[in-house]
Amino acid sequence: MYSLFSHTMKRSYSLILIILMGFSTTLVSADFFNEQILGSDPETAMVEDIALNNITLKDSKEITRYNNTTYFIAGIKAEAVKRFNDGTISYYRQHDIITSLDSFVYTMNQYFSYEKRYEQTGNDAYKERARSYLEDSRWDYARLRAALKKSTY
Repeated sequence: MYSLFSHTMKRSYSLILIILMGFSTTLVSADFFNEQILGSDPETAMVEDIALNNITLKDSKEITRYNNTTYFIAGIKAEAVKRFNDGTISYYRQHDIITSLDSFVYTMNQYFSYEKRYEQTGNDAYKERARSYLEDSRWDYARLRAALKKSTY
């Protein structure tokens, strides 16, 4: 009787061990896939797709602001891609950065679009709308800065 019970327990333990090994292999395979095959390519592509719209402005102050914004965004994108690729930013934080950067760029695109409309028409309503988007960009920048700061831990 004891040997039958012992044999059944050995089989049960073996089955549990096989199941656990199967789970650990699955987890290793999932990590291997994410880290070695997929990598940060999808997130990198998302960052690279974020860009200011090409726009031609007449006011030298606004041209400078546009060029500085383009330079600023390019720098953030380059640093984000570098950190995504070297693994210093977690997947979760990558999406915080992508969302914040996209929101900031959207707001700046709106600002420059309304500034362009103001230059074309002289309508003060467009200038006010542009100013409103520029103010909103402060909040978007603050969120972007916070996301970038959190990613350095």
